[in-house]
Amino acid sequence: MKDSSPGFLGRRSNLWLAVIFSGFVVLYAGVFILRPDQLFADDTYFYLQVAWNFARGMGSTFNTIMPTNGYHPLWMLICTAVYKVVPAKMAGMHAIAVVVTLLDVLMLWTVRRVTKRVAGDLWILAFVLLIPFSFLSQLGTEGALSAFLLALLMLTAFEMIPAPTTGSALRFNLVATIAVLSRLDNIFIVGFVWLAVWIALKGDAGRIGRRLQLMMLPIYALFWGGYLASNWINFHTLQPISGLLKSKSARAHSLAQNLPHTALFALTVIFICLLVVALRKRDTFFRVVEVPFFLGILCHAAYIVLRMSSETRWSWYYTSWILLAAVLLARAGSVVMSQRQWLVMPVAGVIVVLLAFGWVRFSYIRCYRAPAGGPPASFNETVFKKAGIHRAFSYDQPGLLGYYTDLEIVPLDGLMGDVNFQHDLGAKGINAIAAEDHIDGFIGPPVPYNESDRNDFCEQLFLSAVELHCTPAGAGWWQATSADIYSRVPSAPAGTLQLNPDQVVWTQKNWMTVWRITPAGER
Repeated sequence: MKDSSPGFLGRRSNLWLAVIFSGFVVLYAGVFILRPDQLFADDTYFYLQVAWNFARGMGSTFNTIMPTNGYHPLWMLICTAVYKVVPAKMAGMHAIAVVVTLLDVLMLWTVRRVTKRVAGDLWILAFVLLIPFSFLSQLGTEGALSAFLLALLMLTAFEMIPAPTTGSALRFNLVATIAVLSRLDNIFIVGFVWLAVWIALKGDAGRIGRRLQLMMLPIYALFWGGYLASNWINFHTLQPISGLLKSKSARAHSLAQNLPHTALFALTVIFICLLVVALRKRDTFFRVVEVPFFLGILCHAAYIVLRMSSETRWSWYYTSWILLAAVLLARAGSVVMSQRQWLVMPVAGVIVVLLAFGWVRFSYIRCYRAPAGGPPASFNETVFKKAGIHRAFSYDQPGLLGYYTDLEIVPLDGLMGDVNFQHDLGAKGINAIAAEDHIDGFIGPPVPYNESDRNDFCEQLFLSAVELHCTPAGAGWWQATSADIYSRVPSAPAGTLQLNPDQVVWTQKNWMTVWRITPAGER
C-alpha cells in the first residue's frame, strides 16, 4: 500500500506520540476491565446471559423458557467461547471486557496502519474520536468486533487494488464476509466496498482481480447461507427476532428519536471532512474506501430512520459511522495542514489534553469510583429466596436482571424471544402465557410515582409492548395498578396484568418494583 501523505513529524516525535496514545489506551482499558459493571449496557447482558446458557448446554436461550436468535451471531459465538473457558459469571464478565479491549486495540492498530499511509502523521486525529468511543460508548456489545473487522475491511480493500493476488482476494472477501456476521447491518458498507473494488480493478491485473472476486463468491454463500438457514430451520424466520421486532414496530417509530447525538455528530464530521478530501485528494483510498463507506452509512441511516423503531438510538449501533468519521478527520487534517505543518504539534498537544480530561472525568471518576453496579443485594434475597418468585415479566432492564439474579426473566419487549412467543402472546394472551410458563412476577418502575414519574411511566406505551395504568395514591403521588400488554408481531393487544399494591414484594427508589402476579383463571 503506497504512502500518499507526507510525514509532518520526525521519527522521535512520532514515537513519543505513539507511546502517549498507548498509555491512554492502557488507562481507559484498565478502568473498563476492572469496572465493566459501570460500562456494560443492558443489551450487553443479553449477550452474556445467552452465552452463559449456551456454554452450559441450555441452547440459544435467554431465560430457558423460550429460544432466541435476537443477536449478531459472531459476537455471541465469541462470548460463548469465553464462558467455556471461564465458567463463572462474574469472572466471565471481566474476561469479556478483556476480549473487547483486545479487539479495540487491534482496531486502533489497524486504523493507524491505514491512516499513517493515507493521512501521514495526522493519524493522531483519528484517535481523538476512537479512543473515547471505544472505551466509553461501545459498552461491551458487538461494536468492538464490528469496528475491528471494518477497519480491516478498509485495509484489505485498499491493499487488493494494486496487487490482486489469490491471497489478497481471500483476505478481503473473508473479512467482508465475517464483518457482516459481526453486525448484520454492515451489509450496506460491505456491498458498496465490494462494488468499489470491482470497479477499481482495471487493466490486466484488474481482469485477474475480477476473476478472483468471482471465485470468492462461494465464501459468502457458505457463511451467509449457513446463518440464514440456521435462522429458518430453528426460528422460522430469516431475521433475528430483535431486528424483526424493531422493523415491525410502528407504534414505537419516531423519526426524532432514531438517531442519538453520537450518530448526528459522526454524520456532521463525515459530511465536512468528505467535502474537504473530495476537493483535494480523490485518490484510490477515497474511491475504494471512503466513498463506498459513506454510501453504506447513508443506506444504514435511511434504513434506521425510515424503517426501524426508536430502540436503535444507542451509540453502539453507529460504530461504523464513528470509524469513518475518525479516518476522514485524519485525512481532512492532512489536507488542511499540508501547508501548515507548524500546527501539527499544537494539535497533538490539544488531543493529549482532551484524552487526559476524558479519562479523569468520565473513566476514572464516573466509572472507576462509582458504586457497584447490578441489583442491590436485598433484591435476590427478598424476591427469589423469601418471596419465592422464580420467573418474572420485565418492563425494562431485563439483561441486568437476568444476569445478576437467579430469576428467569421474560422481557416483554420480545427482543430475547422468538416468533412463536409473539404469536402465542397475541393469540392466547398474557395471562395464559403466565399460567402455562409459571411466571409469577412482574418487574416495573419503582412506585409510588411523583408528577414527573407519572408523566414518564403512566399511560405511555413502552417499546410497543407495555402500557402502565396508574391511580392516585395521595397528594402528588400515583400507584401503578395494571399493565396492558401487546404482542409486536403481529401487533395486537394481549390482555392486562393486574398489579395489586398489596402484592408488591420488593421496591427501591431509583431501581424497580416487583409485584407478585396471579394470572386470570388461577387461584
